[in-house]
Amino acid sequence: MKLCFLLAMQSEAEPLLQALSATPKTAAWPNWLPFRLFHSAFAEHDIHLIISGEDKRFNVDNIGLEAASLMTYLALENLQPDLLISAGTCGGFATKGAQIGTVYLADTFLFHDRHVPLPGFADSSISHTNTYDVSTLAEALSLPITSVSSGSSLLKQDSDLAVMARFDVGAKEMEAAAIAWVCQLASQPMLALKSVTNLLDEQGSSEQQFVRHFSLAVQRLTHEALRLLEVLPKRN
Repeated sequence: MKLCFLLAMQSEAEPLLQALSATPKTAAWPNWLPFRLFHSAFAEHDIHLIISGEDKRFNVDNIGLEAASLMTYLALENLQPDLLISAGTCGGFATKGAQIGTVYLADTFLFHDRHVPLPGFADSSISHTNTYDVSTLAEALSLPITSVSSGSSLLKQDSDLAVMARFDVGAKEMEAAAIAWVCQLASQPMLALKSVTNLLDEQGSSEQQFVRHFSLAVQRLTHEALRLLEVLPKRN
């Protein structure tokens, strides 16, 4: 199968790149774009991985919805994958059974921080999108399924949490819904694999928990990504 992983942070991607013995590849897009392309053959899959690269102004990763949208477009136009996978870390909820390092599979995505209370625009802004049925994969891997919501802030906001509660969201992050929006335009199969760094319904700020638990969450993400590759259908 032709697969493409999209990852926002180099530190999220590095253990997976190493495990897959992935090698850098020259991309077809303009060289002024920051996105980095890698390639691997693993478990009879043809795998590309795109990392969002660095914001040279501030020396940090290009996280967030804008980079994710553009990265997705380039992946679809240049690589034509059979399946696109958004992989990364997320916030979760202890009341929904999450622990630090819990890894979720997801096929339903929405935006939690686009509050536009106008007829039609309210639903369009949330953009509740289904992209791929992960139930068989979840059963094979014994992984929980949840909806993922994306926004432009790491902070916990009451209005955002209300949207997450309304749609029974279990994972909060900053990229997947934008990726899903592009994929639904293109009728592109897509799923997400997300590992919990912070619990939104426990004491402590999201940013403090994120820093404290990031390494463990990435370790779990890498482990489950490799297991996912073993159970996905092989080359077409």
